[in-house]
Amino acid sequence: MSQQPQIGLVLQGGGALGAYELGAARRLYQDDDFQPDLIAGVSIGAITAVLLARPAKGLKPLEALEQFWKLVTVSGEGFPPPFRSYASAFGNRHFFMPRTDFFNFPNWTYIYDTGPLRQTLARLVDVAALADGTAKPGLLVSATDIAEGQIAYFDSAKGGMSLDHILASGSLPPSFPMTEIGEHFYWDGGLFDNTPLGAVLDRLGAGEGGERVVYVVNLFPNKASIPTTMPQVIDRMSNLQFANKTREDVKLMERFNQVVALITALRARPPDDAIFSDDAVKSALEALEKQNYVSVPRIVQITRPQQIGDTGASDFSPETVAARAAEGYRQTELALRRT
Repeated sequence: MSQQPQIGLVLQGGGALGAYELGAARRLYQDDDFQPDLIAGVSIGAITAVLLARPAKGLKPLEALEQFWKLVTVSGEGFPPPFRSYASAFGNRHFFMPRTDFFNFPNWTYIYDTGPLRQTLARLVDVAALADGTAKPGLLVSATDIAEGQIAYFDSAKGGMSLDHILASGSLPPSFPMTEIGEHFYWDGGLFDNTPLGAVLDRLGAGEGGERVVYVVNLFPNKASIPTTMPQVIDRMSNLQFANKTREDVKLMERFNQVVALITALRARPPDDAIFSDDAVKSALEALEKQNYVSVPRIVQITRPQQIGDTGASDFSPETVAARAAEGYRQTELALRRT
């Protein structure tokens, strides 16, 4: 019997662009055999990840995610149509609300309170399962350690998690407050690395052989036209900050495939083979095996084709959420056809 492949799902951060991940999830979970072993995310991707990995009792993964987007969609009722995309600037009652302590403005370090998001997640997430380090599938989210200036990965297999870890991953300054966990303070993981693909490859690499497939949902495309105006320059800078930067890491891992092939070929030889009489070969093989090299997984990229600009990451209007979800479904279907 062939071994089932290990499956990973990686979800970028990008605020309201996360509706694209809703569409991608609709298509991926449409197939009954889509059962990821590990779901990883940053910021809104971390929220998507926890809803898919630890839905509240009585909810299926996709149902929890669907309910979240119904709650955080902002109608913009009362705003003229051209300005409805700006409605969330005045608050999103199930996600974030403006601070009201204006007298303390000189001491502010953030603009919006994310207490509503915690309450929303408490309704839609199985908090007990989130704290259970043995719960499946695996869950991995990242945040930026403010003092250390380093990325921090929170892995459910290493003692479980709390809602604090999810909030930490999405603590994007200056909009949202930093999150305190233990003695550390965290901001949004996307500030450091918006695509935790490397951490997922390491995690899946710890398994026992077999095929590995990783689906990566990119909210920010790497490629775009050369900007010709100042607004386009600003948009391009913003998109590059959060685009997938793991291509060179994957290229390096592909070179490791040759090392894996060498180790596999040597292991297949009988122990008394003459090649093992060479001390240099034995020493090199022992050193290579200690590194636990594994072949690079098959990576399926699902990428939004257009850059985002202006208020795109904060546009929670019903029309935009629906359009992005439809786009995510469509692009995922195309990506699956190409594999």
